[in-house]
Amino acid sequence: MSKQTSSTPILCDTVAHSYDPASGSSPKDARAARSANALREALLRLLELKAFEQITVREICQEAGIHYATFFRHHATKEALLDHIAAHQIRHLVDLTLPIRTQASDQESIRALCVYVEEHRALWTALLNGGAGATMREEWLRQARIVAADQRPANSWLPLELGTICSVSLIAETISWWLEQEAGAFSSDEIAAILHRLVATSTLMPDAG
Repeated sequence: MSKQTSSTPILCDTVAHSYDPASGSSPKDARAARSANALREALLRLLELKAFEQITVREICQEAGIHYATFFRHHATKEALLDHIAAHQIRHLVDLTLPIRTQASDQESIRALCVYVEEHRALWTALLNGGAGATMREEWLRQARIVAADQRPANSWLPLELGTICSVSLIAETISWWLEQEAGAFSSDEIAAILHRLVATSTLMPDAG
């Protein structure tokens, strides 16, 4: 594995660290921000090569080019680092996909989701198709269940929880497949059209009874 330092990041679409550049501009703050970015990018690079369970904190630090003790100034565990990376991104996708569960004609919600994933292709390829793919799907479903609990079911014949599971699974697996294809093979509009038909016909179709 070739060594990459934080001065040449391969992902610019990772979520922002809790550090706010506007809140301070001291050298210490700047170093903290650089370390946080390096840790995120290092984990994402490693996820492209192996499963999350096989990655150690020492490997992350080595890949990031920072001291082992520095890691624990930012995160208690490697799981906390992964959660930090994923939480905002998954919540954003949940917010985009929830209207799909409740409005069969809301093609704009599906299109917005696909455009967002396409704009953050490197990040979502690492998260969804990399070593943490199973964890990402579990977190996506967990957050979707929380948000969907306050929503009215799209159809009375389909229990809300089952509808949420079906919708999230269809969306996640379709996006996962899309990200495995060569970049540009399918546009965001094409995938949005596929998703709309899949979700509408499987979870939003009227009660036949």
